[in-house]
Amino acid sequence: MPLNKFKALLALCGVLIFAGGFVSLGMWQWDRAQQSRQVIKVDSTLVSLESITKPRIPIPSSATLRHVSVEGSYKVTFLAPNQADASGARGNWEVALLHTKSGGAILIARGIAPMPSIISGIENISVSGILMPHQSDNYAPKRQGVLARIDSALVVDETALDLYDGYIIAQSETLGGVEVAGSRIDPPKPRTAVPGFYWQHISYVVIWWLMGAIVVFLPFYNRLVRSRVQPGSKVDSQVDE
Repeated sequence: MPLNKFKALLALCGVLIFAGGFVSLGMWQWDRAQQSRQVIKVDSTLVSLESITKPRIPIPSSATLRHVSVEGSYKVTFLAPNQADASGARGNWEVALLHTKSGGAILIARGIAPMPSIISGIENISVSGILMPHQSDNYAPKRQGVLARIDSALVVDETALDLYDGYIIAQSETLGGVEVAGSRIDPPKPRTAVPGFYWQHISYVVIWWLMGAIVVFLPFYNRLVRSRVQPGSKVDSQVDE
C-alpha cells in the first residue's frame, strides 16, 4: 500500500474514532436529559426505621425518602435556621435528638419552630415521617443550640449512643396516644437521582455533537485550504500577475 494511502487511512480512522466518541457522549447526555425528567418512585409503605438502616452506617440508597416510624424519647432540641421545604419556602425548623427505644439516636425535624416542648427521659414518643439524607451545606453559623445543617456529625457530643445517618422529617408525633400539635414541614418530593437540569444536559448534547461535526469537517477544510495554496492555483496566478 502506498505511503500516502496508508496515511489517509490512518487519518480516516482517527476521524471516525473521535467523531464516534463525540456522538456517543452526546447520546449519553441525551439519555441523562430524559432521566432528569423522570420522578423516582418511592415505596410509601410505613416501615420501622430499624428495618431499613442501622446506626453508624450511611443510609442505603433504597432507604432514602422512605416512610418510617420510630419510638423513643427526646433528649435535646436545636434550631435549624433558613431551611427550605418542598415549595422552597424558607423557615426555622425545630430539630430534636431522639434516643430510640431499640438503641441509637437520630435527629428529628419536628416542624416549624416553635413546636410544643415534649422533652422527656421516660415517656415514649412515636414518630412517623420521611427519612432524609444528612445535609452537606451550611445554612447558618453554628452556635450553641443552633445547627448549621441537619447532620448527625454535629451532635456527636450530645449523646453516648450510636447515631443514625440522616434525619427524619416528622409528619406526626404521638405521645401517650395523643397527637402532638404543631406546624409540620412539607417534605421534599422525590426527584430524579440524575444531577443537573434538563436543558443543561441538552446543551451538552449540542456541544458534543457540534464537536463531532467539526472533527468530520476538518479534513475537508484542510484539503480545501491546500488546494487553494498549491502552485498553479488561481490564487497563485493572480499573485504572479
